[in-house]
Amino acid sequence: MPLNRYKLEWKVGYTSDPSILPDKWVNASVPGAVQLDWASAEGWPHFWQDGDVGRYAWMEKVYWVYETTLPRLEELDGKRLFFVSGGVDYRFLVRVGDRTVHGQEGMFRRVELDLTDVAKGGETLEVVVFPIPDSGLGEGRIEASHSVKPAVSYGWDFHPRLVPTGIWRETFLELRSAQHIKELEFDYVVEDDFSVVKLDISVELSCLASGVFEWSLVDSEGEVVDGETVNLDQQSIVDGACEVHDPDLWWPRGYGDQSMYFLAVSLHGENGELLDTKRRRIGFRSCRLVMNEGAWEESPEMPKSRSVAAMTLEVNGKRIFVKGSNWVAPDVFPGVVGEDAYRPLLEKAASCHFNLLRCWGGSAVGKPSFFEQCDRLGLMVWQDFPLACNCYSESPEFLDTLGQEAAAIVKQLKGHPCVVIWCGGNELFNSWSGMTDQSKAIRLLNKKCYELDPDTPFLPTSPIMGVGHGGYLFRDQLGKECFEVFQTARNSAYVEFGIPGPASVEKLRSLIPEDQLFPPRSEGVWRQRHGFGAWECDEGSWLCMDTVERYFGRPESIEELVVWGQLMQAEGLKGLYEEARRQKPYCSMAINWCFNEPWPAAANNSIISWPCEPKPALRAVRQSCRPTLASARVKRFSWKAGDLFEAELWMLHDGPNSVKGDRVEAYLRFGDDESFVLGWYFDALEEGENRVGPVLRFRVPEIEEQTFKLILRVEGRPDWNSEYDFCFLARAN
Repeated sequence: MPLNRYKLEWKVGYTSDPSILPDKWVNASVPGAVQLDWASAEGWPHFWQDGDVGRYAWMEKVYWVYETTLPRLEELDGKRLFFVSGGVDYRFLVRVGDRTVHGQEGMFRRVELDLTDVAKGGETLEVVVFPIPDSGLGEGRIEASHSVKPAVSYGWDFHPRLVPTGIWRETFLELRSAQHIKELEFDYVVEDDFSVVKLDISVELSCLASGVFEWSLVDSEGEVVDGETVNLDQQSIVDGACEVHDPDLWWPRGYGDQSMYFLAVSLHGENGELLDTKRRRIGFRSCRLVMNEGAWEESPEMPKSRSVAAMTLEVNGKRIFVKGSNWVAPDVFPGVVGEDAYRPLLEKAASCHFNLLRCWGGSAVGKPSFFEQCDRLGLMVWQDFPLACNCYSESPEFLDTLGQEAAAIVKQLKGHPCVVIWCGGNELFNSWSGMTDQSKAIRLLNKKCYELDPDTPFLPTSPIMGVGHGGYLFRDQLGKECFEVFQTARNSAYVEFGIPGPASVEKLRSLIPEDQLFPPRSEGVWRQRHGFGAWECDEGSWLCMDTVERYFGRPESIEELVVWGQLMQAEGLKGLYEEARRQKPYCSMAINWCFNEPWPAAANNSIISWPCEPKPALRAVRQSCRPTLASARVKRFSWKAGDLFEAELWMLHDGPNSVKGDRVEAYLRFGDDESFVLGWYFDALEEGENRVGPVLRFRVPEIEEQTFKLILRVEGRPDWNSEYDFCFLARAN
């Protein structure tokens, strides 16, 4: 922690009346959550170990009071004492002694309070957190419909009902000079030919100041690109501007370097002494959403109607096929998440050849280190505002809070080049939400984004017209396999789709008592861990035992159940990613649901188990998202003896460069017997070009095994090879 910052020691307790102090106090960890502090003091097992989240329910209905003692800073030496908090969840007051000095609703706005003239050394400072928001309209996510509180905490098909509250971002005391830098903002425009970046800088000082203000823009090599020294004459606003010629642009991974600059500003007193300094990383890039190829011709007849929305992402003038995943909070309690939790997950996302993560609107917005790492890794971010699956209030009070929270989010994140899309929230235009683009919340969010970050695209919600959400099952309620569903679909983007899969045997044994482990039961701990009844559309979700049994028969052990369930998730996702890629250029995005999970689940659609344990699906997705690969379009998963197996061969390529043609050889492996079936020479592929080839046909023999393989090998390019597993049915189902 910097020398001018003071770490605070906190205790916390609860009360039914905020004017009355708690009877009992416990030590508090900040950042964190009151639930974790209380559970630790009571000696409860961690909530993810015993799964008894019901014991936390009472904590939602009381006031929680954090208390700390201000240090005795006898000699401030002309400095000012500030209380700084990155965020408190959700509605709260700040009190010094018996005086209320601040009140706020909203967890994303930073708090900076000058305590110099209102506090004394040794006084108590209290943060009083109100009961969690409740619309009074029912139970579940609808409780969040009148607040900007992330709705996932009220219970979801992958998240237990456990609603965090408390100080969730870094919080400390800070000594500042009376004259200091209050706010640093910048905006830039990349010229159409990408040869020049025009940068504007605006700095707000704490008061009318005299002295010297300096700023400089430094490239990644440490060379000063431009800068200025300004002699201040009783002013509180300082503006600067420069042009960067032949800039090093920031590119998404796979398309170029993640070049960054540094903007350094400093304030000096009249005698030359350094009063304050700030340093920000900047990455220059342009981005916009443009119409998908063929989208304008969707409805050529009269009368004309609304066209599908623009969903092709263009970065620095280059159209990018988006391959990615939906990111959710890595923990039920976002306050405990930091760089150490983000890093391994994001590195795994990068290893999958992903270039974008959609930060889903049901969860809390990530902390600064999340976006810093995405900048570094070249992972673009589609950021939803924290609204999901509700018809949100249009009351003046809600809209005022939403506007302030949205402005804070945009200001905090817009300097990160990775943030390439703003979105109003998740599934707000669906029948279960009932909002439209005329809803005031959507109009307000669009307004805020346009005012604060006009050159970054804004979507009102997802999905919108032409964009697909779903499906989420290997086999749907109509009996259609995921392969058929996608191969007969036509969407400009697939931004949520998933196949459920169980956690590993080791993970399941750590969660479920041995006497309940196998066979799985539809009640008790299996249901609690999302194995059954997690999704209202399917009682068998997310273990989907009936689907496993349909293809492989009744499992005889937990090991067998996991093998088959994970195989189906891997092969299903492999097929869906590759099918979305085959449908470009009309289709421009393939983003599965979902990447990670907030607590250890028995089964769900995630491809990584909590906290960072890959399922086999991660390896399958990595195969299907390689820039170049041999691919097979196969209509179904299961086959029986005598069936005519058919596979249409493709070469998929979405890299920024052309690749030379070569020969693909297709083999089928039944047990230990591998047979050559087909060879195909394909011509060179230009940048972003796919190529369709011949159809492989082979009569399926009688075999003893329950699976067989299709293997595609490219001469001289083993990194383009692909394998697919299929189910062999000994009997017709």
